[in-house]
Formats: sequence, structure tokens, C-alpha cells
Amino acid sequence: MAGALQPEGFELQPDGADFADEGGSEDASHLLPAIRPLPDDTAFAEGAYYTVKLADLAPGAAPRQLGTILGTQFFAALSDMAVFGRDDAGATFRELGPNDNETREMLVAMELVPSSGAALTEDEFPMFDMVASRIAKKLERAKQPGGEATSAAMARSRKLVGLKGSLGKTYGLKLAGQFDAARITDCALCLGLKRQGDGFGWVVNGQTIFGVRAHGLSLAPGAAGSSATVEFTFKPAASPQPKKVLERMFTAANYFAKKLGGEVQTLAGQKAGTQIMTGEDAGLLKLLQEISALGLRPGNVVTQRLA
Repeated sequence: MAGALQPEGFELQPDGADFADEGGSEDASHLLPAIRPLPDDTAFAEGAYYTVKLADLAPGAAPRQLGTILGTQFFAALSDMAVFGRDDAGATFRELGPNDNETREMLVAMELVPSSGAALTEDEFPMFDMVASRIAKKLERAKQPGGEATSAAMARSRKLVGLKGSLGKTYGLKLAGQFDAARITDCALCLGLKRQGDGFGWVVNGQTIFGVRAHGLSLAPGAAGSSATVEFTFKPAASPQPKKVLERMFTAANYFAKKLGGEVQTLAGQKAGTQIMTGEDAGLLKLLQEISALGLRPGNVVTQRLA
């Protein structure tokens, strides 16, 4: 659902493992701290939306809280649409929710790839226009003409839908050596990772941020055997802060290396350099450039639907 923000100060706290039920030999979950949301996490992505602009806030007018004017239920019911705003013409538009005040400039936007996954059709624009008109009326700000012809927006929508799956590329690291299943499992539990199928995942608010698997070996409870490779992978398109995810993943891989031995490498077999520690790896940056070239942003709802 678009159109809502978490309250200010909210942290993406890892769900972690339940140490009362199944724990590792130590609690090292502090090594994977929360990723704090940034304003850019909800920044506008031009390639993801069809928009209409509202008239600017009148000079000297006091901004009002959007939830008070539009109603919190309005945002709760908002589907495949979002409201964006900015106060400075040089700033990036960011998504607004009921706890935000109205801004000097505001956009009402419709996602070019809706939750259905189908391309937009002509029939969907009148409904969007009705919602945009309601917002404009409530805010007492005139609605401007659409930013582009509906035919152009539908063409962009069809193009994006045709790319579905193309942004699902994973970025990963691996630990090379020879590792016992029980010791791999212990490392994962120590870091607070949660069991997922035959492996583990770092889970934040119910969403898997990165996964851990042992090549050719199931890590289900009671698993035995060994593996020459432990892989750590994530989808950059799914995270609003992929560089931070890489930092956390690199920390996890190094914890495994400290406990098990072996060398942390890229999936291509190259030794992981110091640039990975700060999320500046060339392989990751290439994937992010592919997303940016489409006018999209990592973590954006439309980007995730194409992953």
C-alpha cells in the first residue's frame, strides 16, 4: 500500500531468533544493528509514476497536518497511489503520510505497475483523477493537468511490466573453505538469523533482507554433513538502502569467517576488498545503475514488483 509513512524515529529492528526456543552458543545479534530509515527511502522515482501536480501552497499559509485534513483512513485505503511533497524546489519529492504536514509543492501519483502486476489501462485514469480531485478540494489547492498524456503513461506502464523479473538480480558474498552443518547453523543462530527453508535469513519487520545458504547442504534442524561454500545474498532492488544491507551482510560473513575459518569472497571468487565494507562494491553499483537508468529507485514499491 502506498501513501503511508511510519512514525518519525521508527527503526527497522531485526526480528531475530527466539533464543528461548533455539539459540546459538553466544548472542552476537548486536553485530547486525537496526538500519535507520532515511528521507531518501521514500523519495519520488519519476519512472515509477504517473502524476498530477497541485497548486503551490499560498504564500504565508500555515501548513496543516494531512491526516487532519484528508483523514487517516484515506491514507489507509490508498491503493496503488501515493502523495509526494517538498518545500524546496531544489529538494527531492518524498512520500507523505497522515503524520506529515502539507508541503509547498505536492504531487498525487499513480504507480505505473500496480499491485495486480498488469499494465495500466485507460479505465484506471478516471478513478485516479477522482482521487486527485478529492485531495485538491480538501486541501483547497487547484489540480493541474496531468504531467503527460495518458497514452504515454500507459506506454511506460507496458514497458515496465515487460521488464518484470529483470530487476531480480541478486548480489552476494561467499565464504570458501569446508564447513560443518552444525557449526554453520550455530553461527546463524548467534547472529539472530531466522530459519527459512533449508537456510537462514536476516528478517526485519517480517521481510527478509538477506539470506544465508550452504551450497549443496540443507541447514534444516538436525542437518548433518558439510559444505565448501556458505553464500550470503540479497536483491538490491528490494531494499531502499542496499549499501547498508551490503555492510550488514559483509559483517555477517566476517563473523562466520572468524568462527569457522575460510575466506570471504565475491560470488565470482575474488577476495572481498575493503570497498565492500562500506557498500561501495563495483558489482553492486552496476546493479544500482541499471535501476537508476529506468528512473526507478531501489526499495520503491514499483521496483520491488519488477524484481
